[in-house]
Amino acid sequence: MTPRAPAMPADQRRAAIIAATVPLLREKGRAVSTREIARAAGVAEGTIFRVFPGKDELIAACVREAFDTAGLHRELAGIDLDQPLRERLAAGVGIMQSYLRGIFTLMTVLQATGQRLERPRGSEHHHDRRQSTAVIDADFVALIGADADRLRMSPEKVVGYLRMVTLSSVHPMLESTNSTAEEIVDVILDGTLERVPELAHTAAAMATYATDLHARDNRGN
Repeated sequence: MTPRAPAMPADQRRAAIIAATVPLLREKGRAVSTREIARAAGVAEGTIFRVFPGKDELIAACVREAFDTAGLHRELAGIDLDQPLRERLAAGVGIMQSYLRGIFTLMTVLQATGQRLERPRGSEHHHDRRQSTAVIDADFVALIGADADRLRMSPEKVVGYLRMVTLSSVHPMLESTNSTAEEIVDVILDGTLERVPELAHTAAAMATYATDLHARDNRGN
């Protein structure tokens, strides 16, 4: 007789069901059936209702999971710090864009399929959101690292601008959704003014001054 596989712990079973449900919600929204969810999660349909009181509670748990920044934090912490600054920040922005797109897609599809979504209320929610933002901002400050000396403003302020531009680059109600991570980093680090001719002009002026100075010295001798 084949030995029976050990039962999955309750918290792992819950996490597995949520992980299987989130992609289905992004695709089908509230229209997804619990049978489809059970098939994707590899469990019996009845198992879902032993873990969650109903479909609404499962959807609410999936929304909370989508907003959770723990996975985002782990990905940012895994970026190779030996890369040049631009590559480090572009990797971070790319990860952040993917995270935000996942949220926007989920919320858009859910609303389009009739799911009522309410903004979380209460001081605890605002505290958690601010704390999560602070952790992710700190991750980006860590990506800047020793290159902070190259910036003309604090790393925290640079990261604030980076966060705002990254958010706007993927927001479905804005029209800047085709901006790449590399473009965003270039704008934040370099601005939008063309600096090369300006630098070339300065270099040419300094060369002319040095030539004139050398000529005057030769005449003096």
